Amino acid sequence: MRINNKSLAYALLRIALGVNFAGHGLIRIYNGVGAFATSTAEHLAKSPLPHTVTFGFSHAIPFLEAILGLTLILGVFTRISLVCGAVFMMALTIGITANQQWDVASEQLNYSVVFFVLLYLIEHNALALDNYLRTTPSHS
Repeated sequence: MRINNKSLAYALLRIALGVNFAGHGLIRIYNGVGAFATSTAEHLAKSPLPHTVTFGFSHAIPFLEAILGLTLILGVFTRISLVCGAVFMMALTIGITANQQWDVASEQLNYSVVFFVLLYLIEHNALALDNYLRTTPSHS
């Protein structure tokens, strides 16, 4: 099986994004989700966002990052993972812009662009478990 350069490049970018997200999530889980959530909520205390929303969402962030990262690394549920990742970045950007952290907002926009590019070029997602897990149509 020969893989063309576009499919290889796509897989490398998808996996790189996945490693980045999985690394964020897994290290936050390892270090303690409660500590991360408390720190994040304290950091956003001066923003107009309600504390209960930021604190609650901060508890979910590490798990969302880990799940998105692992699905992207493996190439399973790739399309839905990319859409969820883009929406996740929008949610994070709401918090960061509410806190007027424009430099971080710019960094998050870079992630959003990568999600867009991967979704836009998804037809090159040849090196992914998605392609091996598809069910074949039944013959009636």
